[in-house]
Amino acid sequence: MYIDSNIFIFAATDNGKLGENCREVIRLINEQNIACATSYLTVDEVIWVLKRSVGKDSAIKITKAMLSMPIRWIGIDETIIIKMIDVFEKTTLDPRDSIHISSMKVVGLSVILSEDKDFDKAKGIERISASKCIEKYN
Repeated sequence: MYIDSNIFIFAATDNGKLGENCREVIRLINEQNIACATSYLTVDEVIWVLKRSVGKDSAIKITKAMLSMPIRWIGIDETIIIKMIDVFEKTTLDPRDSIHISSMKVVGLSVILSEDKDFDKAKGIERISASKCIEKYN
């Protein structure tokens, strides 16, 4: 499945149940109980948000840890950008979310692990939350 940036962001910033669930998902990924992929766009989104919420040094540390996880990293290339324009044209998703969807489609994924309900609007894509992921894989 594809993992959205908000899972990493909530794991780092949320002290409630949502953050706890996202940290558990990350543990399951690190233990290789869950196979995930994400695009390099996720790095940009995570470090940008974390820089503002936890500071630059912590954002860098968290992002480096994220990059060392057993995740399939998808490069953003011309194919993904062309598909992004198509997704953007046919949905109400913003361009960044359209890049995530196009990245998924290029590598043949149809499930996204995300707390962002906007992904529910994308045809052919199933969104599961961190809590649902834990129920399924824990």
